[in-house]
Amino acid sequence: MDYDGDGDLDILSGSYTGEIYLFEGAGGMTFAQGRFLLNREGDPLEVGMSVTPEAVDYDGDGDLDLVIGTRMSGVQLVVNEGTRQAPLWAVKPTPLRTASGKKVKGSNAHHADWNGDGVQDLLVGSEHGGAYWYRNLGQNDHPIYGEQQVLVAEAPFEERSEEDGPVAPGLRTKVSVTDWNNDGQLDLLIGDVQWLYRQLPPLTEEQKAEKRALKPTYDRLNDDYSAAVKERNKYVGKSGGIPQEVIDAMGAARKALSPVAKTWSSFDRKKSVTHGWVWLCLGVAPGKKTDASILEAGSQRQGTQEFGPTILKVVSTPIEGDPKRLSIEASLTIDAGWHVYAELPRESEYTAVHPALTLPVGVEQVSSWKCSSVSVPDFNNPRVSWYVDQAQFTCEVRLLGASAPGLKVSMHFQVCDDEMCLPVHSSEVSLD
Repeated sequence: MDYDGDGDLDILSGSYTGEIYLFEGAGGMTFAQGRFLLNREGDPLEVGMSVTPEAVDYDGDGDLDLVIGTRMSGVQLVVNEGTRQAPLWAVKPTPLRTASGKKVKGSNAHHADWNGDGVQDLLVGSEHGGAYWYRNLGQNDHPIYGEQQVLVAEAPFEERSEEDGPVAPGLRTKVSVTDWNNDGQLDLLIGDVQWLYRQLPPLTEEQKAEKRALKPTYDRLNDDYSAAVKERNKYVGKSGGIPQEVIDAMGAARKALSPVAKTWSSFDRKKSVTHGWVWLCLGVAPGKKTDASILEAGSQRQGTQEFGPTILKVVSTPIEGDPKRLSIEASLTIDAGWHVYAELPRESEYTAVHPALTLPVGVEQVSSWKCSSVSVPDFNNPRVSWYVDQAQFTCEVRLLGASAPGLKVSMHFQVCDDEMCLPVHSSEVSLD
């Protein structure tokens, strides 16, 4: 990436201990020695352990900010208070949160328009594995993240040998979106770390004797170290801190145990080997339009459209015995924690959900819309209710000819959670 807008490529790298390094481009494919990124007060940026930075114009002001994934401290934003050419990093990072206030968690953070709605979403890896999507409910210059959605599930732990190899992405995953095979669909690259095991030959009689002889010393030193740690822990979080003599005692116990523990571990017959793989997940991101030409008698058509924490899916199905009579089903799926209004008083400032048809010449509506979903009453106002999870409506149309292009189904609604309502919106699906 071009860190400072000078036209050449630079490298940003995180680190296990938390520092972020810049390797400035020096022409061609050569780079200067890495240096820490500093905040505006001259101190190294610190947001957590095992960090992975992404440079992105988060707030739409024309410069690059840093969105940083961490192992355990969530995803952090460090705002650029300088310019594109001369970045000046804020002293205090800002933890990213969802619209409902939950901390966004991720071992790395990568922005991409995953659902094809024109705004950059957030995709993350995880300390515990898997790949996750936080849909951007806002705009590119003012992101509002929906709740976490699973793209690749965390794999259950399975101890595997070197010979067997891995079967799925492991831990501390890092994700990136790309069109790997140039088919016009979004794919995922997932990096990981995994431990495979190899079995050593059984101990010889000589090694067994050495282990028996070492055991009393190992047990004594291990007990001494455990006692020193327990003594240290008595002072953790207490006023006055940990006495220096307690710290020194623990250090001495660890120093005495270390070489003996190393020898002791050499008797183990099962050894772990650290590996890292990059996995390619080919697939279709949500929000892609279906490929259908015209609505034909006797055929089924469907399509989807996303908005914020909702997905509208429309399906037209021929009615048995009369292929020119179609059942239209419009289902609005709603993310957990969100709702759309079912009933509202006339004077309400909010908008209740309702479907509509755009009928081309040659198609007529023969039954009114009916809703099969059960609304949830507002116990504080008997005139208000809403749908959670799903609002499903059906009606019927008749084709007057063999086919009729131009049939569209729309859903007019306002989606809200406990703290905010998104603008009134009409999602529309064409069955052409």
